[in-house]
Amino acid sequence: MKTNLFINALLVASSLLTSDWVLGQPTQPTAGEKWFASKDKNQDGRLSKLEAGDLPAFDQFDSNSNGFITLAEASRFARRQKRQRNESASPGKDTDQQVFPHDPRTIGVKQKLRESIARIAGRQKRPPNIVVILSDDLGYADLGLYGSKSIPTPNIDALGQNGVRFSNAYVTAASCSPSRAGLLSGRYQQRFGFEFNTAGAAITHRLHRGLDPAALTIAEVFQSAGYATGMFGKWHLGTQNHLHPQARGFDEFYGFLAGAHSFFPAKTQEPIHTTIMRGHKPLTEKEYLTDAIARETVQFIQAKKDQPFFAYVPFNAVHTPIEATKKYQDRFPNETNKKQRDYNAMTSAMDDAVGSIVKAIDDSGLTENTVIVFLNDNGGPIYTGVQSNSPLKLGKLFLFEGGIRVPMVIKWPGVATANSVIEGTTSALDIFPTLCGAAGIELPDSIELDGTDLAPFIKGNSKKSPHEQLFWSNGPNIAVRKGDWKLVKSHENVWLFNLANDVGEKTNLATSHPGIIQELEKDYEQWRAKMSNPAWPSKSQRRKIKVDGMIYELNI
Repeated sequence: MKTNLFINALLVASSLLTSDWVLGQPTQPTAGEKWFASKDKNQDGRLSKLEAGDLPAFDQFDSNSNGFITLAEASRFARRQKRQRNESASPGKDTDQQVFPHDPRTIGVKQKLRESIARIAGRQKRPPNIVVILSDDLGYADLGLYGSKSIPTPNIDALGQNGVRFSNAYVTAASCSPSRAGLLSGRYQQRFGFEFNTAGAAITHRLHRGLDPAALTIAEVFQSAGYATGMFGKWHLGTQNHLHPQARGFDEFYGFLAGAHSFFPAKTQEPIHTTIMRGHKPLTEKEYLTDAIARETVQFIQAKKDQPFFAYVPFNAVHTPIEATKKYQDRFPNETNKKQRDYNAMTSAMDDAVGSIVKAIDDSGLTENTVIVFLNDNGGPIYTGVQSNSPLKLGKLFLFEGGIRVPMVIKWPGVATANSVIEGTTSALDIFPTLCGAAGIELPDSIELDGTDLAPFIKGNSKKSPHEQLFWSNGPNIAVRKGDWKLVKSHENVWLFNLANDVGEKTNLATSHPGIIQELEKDYEQWRAKMSNPAWPSKSQRRKIKVDGMIYELNI
């Protein structure tokens, strides 16, 4: 009985995405939040078994098995219960068929392709080292370089101050895993049917969801060329062995395979597809996870300093759960909102981690021969109430600017002018060809990428925009950017903006420019015809949100 009452309370709490809240209006605490706060005696944002009382389903709520329940975990559990009830009422929405089962033939075909990539051995000049740092759910305006006044981020800011900052940089999706698929493959992830998140870790594992094994990753290119390759952090592109980072081009791997993980040590044994691991071996990490990811990256740099290396560092900061240690909390003594303080602390911890990585490069004498990229995987979520995407509209899960426009900087000594800015439309798709070009890796003609080599723009040799058009697809939701025009559709609801004078997407011009809409819709249909159908459905609970008086349907 108590379990059912708790679930009902949390179902109320889970409806955080009310239309008023989404549109930025003030809200009152929900019934579930009040219940949670009444139990959270020490106000640390989580419930121990003692605080939760004799809750029979405690372990089910405690999704990361760390011995505590956060409001986010409890809300997810409540939503999952509701979704399961919905699914039982309308079966046939999904399939138990494995999406990408292990197929030696696929691996064999790709191996032949990889063998055609020229190796760097024997070059007179050592090619540059490459470090790609990815933050997770960071607010667009939560870096000093992008306008933050409340969270100091000197180390990340320094990358842009010593390199180039992009003011119109986009990712290929408004949620975690499809965005990563686009980044690492250099291709629109819809080409592989990767339109939505892979769902929970258990479903992802059972149904072999992830990045199509036939897709060539940037890590596989660098590994084939002779680089030492390492990945440290959050994967979220598949949990089966043939989808594991070390099957996708990384010599070394430290981190976790699923979409989220606590930043604190696990209290109990975790499933293989959600635990922290080194290679394929599970472990219990005793350090704060952001610090641990930096530690592992630094060790990799120190160990590989005498050979060219490619390091991919996808932090899970600042994704939920919102958790920080006292060391970082103490940096924000005047922040009275606990969740905001912890988020600020998480961001500060990640900035420290970036500083540690840069210091390791500097201490190894590699400063002038290392290219460092920093970007975010999608816009900051608005459901947490702590990220800032100002001045952009909405955030994660939406195809408005707040969901897909992200901070991006490249520090490229000898190429990027210090403290320069590129205003042209750029994409995470551009990282793949740009870094291959920086390393002097010539890709075979059979490898087709959707990105653009940014070198001519960074060097100032081209004043054009790297992309005239970019496209997004998310079930019934689409978006197109063409020049300054931006089209967003959800079912039959249409938004049209001119971003040149309306970056906040405040004025919908759809009724006054039907010809522009028709043009962009035609362009989208031509692009979509080249893509694959989704390889799996979005999650069954597709919340409908009012935006500017019209309905937008969230597909995750």
